[in-house]
Amino acid sequence: MKVKELIKQLQDFDPEARVYSDCWMGEGKDEILCCYYYSRSGDVILQNMTQFDVYEEIKEMLKHFSKEDYNETYAYQLMCDMGYTPNVVAEFYSQDVGQHMKEYCDEHGINY
Repeated sequence: MKVKELIKQLQDFDPEARVYSDCWMGEGKDEILCCYYYSRSGDVILQNMTQFDVYEEIKEMLKHFSKEDYNETYAYQLMCDMGYTPNVVAEFYSQDVGQHMKEYCDEHGINY
């Protein structure tokens, strides 16, 4: 599938809907968490949480946000938009960090 066809097929969906690579009994499973672009071939690679080290990805993301002095609200919104919800953070990274993120998102109206 080409990117233009994917965009065409997705344009009628709610932009806040989650993207999954599979479903079971009508419910999405294996949420897409990453989208990679490889300049050598120009292809777009979508990955779900079973295809890479989610712990390392979250660790590097949080380290980058801290180093670059990101606003916590912006950082958590970005993470949630990319699929790194409080539940994903709690499951794959740290329950304490996931709980803090959940409380922060709830207090600041960040949808996840």
